[in-house]
Amino acid sequence: MENASVPYILEVSWGCPSEKYPIHGVFQFDQAYALREAGERVVFLALDLRSIRRWRKWGVNRATYRNIPVYEYNFPCGPMPPAIKYRIQDHGFKKAIRAIVRDHGQPALIHIHTCQQAISETSYCAEHDIPYFITEHITPLDETPAIEERKRDALRGAARVIAVSDALGWDLKCTYGVDSITIPNIVDLSEFRYDPEQRENHSGVYTDSANRRTTRFISAASVNYGKGFDILIRAYAELIKTNPDTHLTVMGDGPEMSTICDLTGELGISVSGPEETTDTPGTITFTGSYHRRDFAEALARSDIFVLPSRSETFGLVYAEALAAGVPVIATRCGGPEDFIDDSNGILVPVDDVQALAEAMRSMADKKKSFDRASISESCKGRFAPDVIARRIIDVLMEYNGSRGKTNEEV
Repeated sequence: MENASVPYILEVSWGCPSEKYPIHGVFQFDQAYALREAGERVVFLALDLRSIRRWRKWGVNRATYRNIPVYEYNFPCGPMPPAIKYRIQDHGFKKAIRAIVRDHGQPALIHIHTCQQAISETSYCAEHDIPYFITEHITPLDETPAIEERKRDALRGAARVIAVSDALGWDLKCTYGVDSITIPNIVDLSEFRYDPEQRENHSGVYTDSANRRTTRFISAASVNYGKGFDILIRAYAELIKTNPDTHLTVMGDGPEMSTICDLTGELGISVSGPEETTDTPGTITFTGSYHRRDFAEALARSDIFVLPSRSETFGLVYAEALAAGVPVIATRCGGPEDFIDDSNGILVPVDDVQALAEAMRSMADKKKSFDRASISESCKGRFAPDVIARRIIDVLMEYNGSRGKTNEEV
């Protein structure tokens, strides 16, 4: 146990990564880890109310993950009326904070990820005179007037509100009337980096019988409606009519997986098994769920990343691809507009199959023209853990001169 007399930051999230669920709460934990690496003492709390299908031990649990003390309040329940859901979350925070304070003392400040989590902490912060900060990752949701009022109060009472993109900040302003600053998510550069030697090792691989090099597209995300995989499959079907020397790898799993596989068959696209050692032209490989390292290794073998999301508040997978020096095709859906331009990719409209197919054709033709080293360096300069951690610390430490002021007054 760490010295309880040393001030610390309590990071509050909806989940923490684990071996079983490696990407759950990963954006938030990346920030906590970066703060710790920058010299801050950090304790991490996850209030996890996911479905009972994602089994984990009920109640308050303690662990250490990457040398950070982690507390989880698990209540596997799934969808329920907002009033009940947040009553459970309120109860979970009260139980968890008692254990945290017993082990570590009171936090110096609390950094909360999303206003949905923050509504359970505001009373405690007011009672103990603890400043809190909110980083918002999620587009505002309408969860009944009473809950929305709690969110509005939480955001307005924060010492500072951070949004992960300019578009999300504008949504917060329009919906809740609060100002925010933009600090993007972190890219794990220990996994995602440009390695020219590794790319060179793959440059002669994946050719057809005529020795033509296959253009390798890759996509990765949770397979749900919001990620637009149906649009991607339809666009790829259009692409291979004129560009058969291409291959698409889709990494991820989710509720739309069976629908996407059915659509692939209906469009007459052949599927390559993930165990195959070559990317057969004109086919799609579905890998299923993945860890970050799997994605990083696949990017090293890929030419272009593509994901036609219907909405993104940031779009971490795009940034991870850029960190690996891989140009991207994204949609104008919120977050990607902050960092994707002609130097590192193409932006297309949401839900436009033909525009996406044309972008894929264009990128296949000019894939060698991108300066991959420059793409990677630019990404590191914007999203490296030490860069983002320093920005967050600067914001969190502002409270020294603004104690007692609300978001509206600062």
